[in-house]
Amino acid sequence: MNDEAPSHSTLDEEHLAPLAIRFMNALERRRAGQLDRASEEPRSILRVEPRLAEPHMELASIHLAMEQPERGLEHAREAVRLLESSARWNEDLPENVLKSLAHNLLGEAMRKMADQDSVVFGAPEKWKTLMEQAKHAFRTAAALDPENQHASWAAFGFGPQADEDAEPADGSTDIPALDLVGLVALHEGNAAGEE
Repeated sequence: MNDEAPSHSTLDEEHLAPLAIRFMNALERRRAGQLDRASEEPRSILRVEPRLAEPHMELASIHLAMEQPERGLEHAREAVRLLESSARWNEDLPENVLKSLAHNLLGEAMRKMADQDSVVFGAPEKWKTLMEQAKHAFRTAAALDPENQHASWAAFGFGPQADEDAEPADGSTDIPALDLVGLVALHEGNAAGEE
């Protein structure tokens, strides 16, 4: 019988493994359009382990899809804060790509808040501040991951000082933000293509 105590990393892996399965279930539910059910899993994961950025990112994405930008903003801010303190769970993506997605979600939440009628027809300073913060978040996302086309386009593609020459690389006018599942698949495909 081994009397040695399990290592800290073993405990972490044992602690996080069931949460990872629940997180993947949430991602699949969201992809199936079950937004209400998809939000249950990340919330329960955060009750067990509040230091994980990825459940906050998923909740931000879900709230944005449900047209709840204020709640999306809360989770995006927390995800950025956690990632800045190196609290990452996903090892399938490079750190800069994960941080880029978090900043992208932050910018999108601010942009959607600025689009609300109460802001558009309210105090002009609030709209201007939200738009400046959104552009800053998108620029940060684009600097972290130059392949993040949504962030690159959004950083220069809207607002009163939009760069008229900035267009998405594929010519579309609506580049969807990638989610964690899409980013992992994209990077696994890129890695396979490089071999």
